[in-house]
Amino acid sequence: MNAAMSIDANRELSAATGSAWQGRILLFATLLCLFLIPAPSAYGTPVVGLTALGLAIYLGGIRHFYDSYRPALCALLLLVIANVSTALVPARALSGAYDLMRSVLPMLPALWVAERAPRDLVLAGLKACAAALSLAFALLCLSLGDSPDLMGQIYAWCELHFGNVHNLINLSTIVLLALVVILAFERAHWQRLVFLGLLSFGLWFQWLLESEGTYLALVFCVFAWVALRFGGWLRILAVLALLGAVIGYGLLMAYPEAFKSATRLSLGGFEIRAGLNARLLDLVADRPWFGYGMSNYKGLPGTEVEGMAFVYPHQIYLEALFSFGVVGSVLFAAVLVGLFRYSSRAAILSDPLAMLGFLLAVYLAGKGLTDMKLIALQPLGLFMMAAGFMARRPGVTRPVPATPVR
Repeated sequence: MNAAMSIDANRELSAATGSAWQGRILLFATLLCLFLIPAPSAYGTPVVGLTALGLAIYLGGIRHFYDSYRPALCALLLLVIANVSTALVPARALSGAYDLMRSVLPMLPALWVAERAPRDLVLAGLKACAAALSLAFALLCLSLGDSPDLMGQIYAWCELHFGNVHNLINLSTIVLLALVVILAFERAHWQRLVFLGLLSFGLWFQWLLESEGTYLALVFCVFAWVALRFGGWLRILAVLALLGAVIGYGLLMAYPEAFKSATRLSLGGFEIRAGLNARLLDLVADRPWFGYGMSNYKGLPGTEVEGMAFVYPHQIYLEALFSFGVVGSVLFAAVLVGLFRYSSRAAILSDPLAMLGFLLAVYLAGKGLTDMKLIALQPLGLFMMAAGFMARRPGVTRPVPATPVR
């Protein structure tokens, strides 16, 4: 009898050890997927993503996911059917539907990691990824440092090796947000100094890349964090500042010439986006209710602006109206509300992954105003990961959270 009990105990210990190692692999694969989504597929994102998804399913993530998000998934399926059936070119909409539905999949490993991974291990993984990628950015700058036009050299390198510079901008911003989260939770003095140095380098790197849309999105992150973290008049002021920034940008896009006349300032990259936005609104007015269908923008007659053709609309909110129409956009918003339904303010203030998810979602929402494609793994996959990181579903046993932010 004692021998049988010993065998059972050994089996339980072996299973627990195996599950622990699988959980660690899932954690680091999920973190790598988070950082690598903006990178081209040649950098291994599909393999890492499939590894994380497969482990999440193997460890039992899919059944609880379906039970928790069934209304949102049903609404998503309804949206896809309606959009493909009413699209200008249904075959293209079907391709967009594939991108839309696969963008939800990264949420499964993100949920598992956020709800079950030990927080000290999560923080260690974030540190490793942020430090390694910061070093990679530094080496890139050093390798091109003999050029008088460092920014131009980085842009050219990205066109050759990284898809385009916006991929690098988004990747470096995710690293920047991760460094902010690390500093919020790290208590060791010497480590705080190291990561503060990396944060300073990250801010300089963003300044070097000169992305106005990223600067605007980071300002949104600051306002949104203050509104979430504090109460009273400070929250009211932060919300008003956030709304003012959004409204101000909208007015800038609507009346760019008036702004230039009044301030004698150049709009830079925003000027071409103002023309894009105006053309998109004209197109939406022609098919307002059900839109043109996902992935139907490229090559559509009349989408050129100043003789230039664009692959996608460069504004996710107008792209939603263009792709889904008013009816579909309402349904798409309902899908997002359903997928973010378990987001927890308490978790955002006390857990590193939830805080990172919140900052990432705000950044993507802000950057989407200026330059981002909606129906793609980037940013929708990142949005879904952010939803998973912030979620705290009832009935899920999870480790004790990290030290709350004070």
